[in-house]
Amino acid sequence: MNKAVLTSLGAAGVGGTALGGAILAKNHHNANSFPRKKYKHALLKLDADETIWNSKYSSLQSSAEKPTNSTLASAWSKSKESGKEIEAKNLLKQGCEEIYNSHEESKYLKDFKKFCAKTNKDVSTKSNWITGNNKDTKWNTPLTSLKSYGEALDPELSGIKNALPQNNSDFDDTHREWLWGWCGDTQQELFDGIEGTPKLVNQDTFCVENQQST
Repeated sequence: MNKAVLTSLGAAGVGGTALGGAILAKNHHNANSFPRKKYKHALLKLDADETIWNSKYSSLQSSAEKPTNSTLASAWSKSKESGKEIEAKNLLKQGCEEIYNSHEESKYLKDFKKFCAKTNKDVSTKSNWITGNNKDTKWNTPLTSLKSYGEALDPELSGIKNALPQNNSDFDDTHREWLWGWCGDTQQELFDGIEGTPKLVNQDTFCVENQQST
């Protein structure tokens, strides 16, 4: 794929032109690129996955760090300008498609994971995530549930369960940090294409608010 062509299209500053660049990129499918060889289940569809794309755009817009990919960098700049949302979203898709066709993993992996990839959190139907840190007592409810949980557990989460105090629910910041860290890491992991795994079920059970203790 001629990256110079895509870059010039993105630099034209017209939303429709940027979208045309994304379509052009889509037609230049590189089956041997690092995302398609290693993370094929995490790729987003250019003509679908709009809810996830909107989430990625929010991440791009709020990011303090400029992306490495030049087209994503343009999208990042446009996202901070008034009235440029449509153009920025088109450039986001175009930049991600460039990365989908790239062999430069060391250069673009961070951009891919942050702005262009489907994560475990993205494939969940839940939205009531616990957002507080390890000092937030909202984590006490899922920790209590975890102690008595009798179904399959992710190995790391099983280790957390076994380390919790068994005779009471007097959780401290260390206990909360274990679950807080596990949830954060799990949510950010790239989706591997397998639904219903213990890790995904556990994510939707122990990383959300308003659940019932078991």
